[in-house]
Amino acid sequence: MPVVLRHHHKLELNRVEYEGAITVAELRALADFQAASPTWLTYDSLNLVLPGANFDSIELAKLDALYDHYKKLFAPLNFVILRRSAWICQSPAAVAHVDHWLGGRDTKAGMSSDVRWFDTFAEAGEWLVLNPAAAASLQSGEGFVDIFRLTASAPARPAEAHA
Repeated sequence: MPVVLRHHHKLELNRVEYEGAITVAELRALADFQAASPTWLTYDSLNLVLPGANFDSIELAKLDALYDHYKKLFAPLNFVILRRSAWICQSPAAVAHVDHWLGGRDTKAGMSSDVRWFDTFAEAGEWLVLNPAAAASLQSGEGFVDIFRLTASAPARPAEAHA
């Protein structure tokens, strides 16, 4: 842990970071927050699995169940265009789980989302249709404000500015 959801107002973009040993309870806490505040589901996003992160304690069947839960969260939302969700995995220990999460799923029909895995921030930024300066903020995190943070020292909570 932690699991952090950040938002960049000017770019209208979310950034979700996964760090350390992530549990299914932590992933579910993020989903529960998003269910309570579905506005955060509507933005394009960068999902960043940081170096050293792992999902070792999570069985793949539990990931499938969480995916089904997200499909239910997205079902009532009315999207005019497809939402984009870029993934960058910087942790070899997390590759199998990220690959399972992204592999072979019809996210366009079920979640109005186009989901892709990228090796670099530049590639993700180009696909997210960001200019070079905006794309640089994907890597630096500049301009992103905490919306939700779950850490070992602090239970799941919305960021105070957005509570």
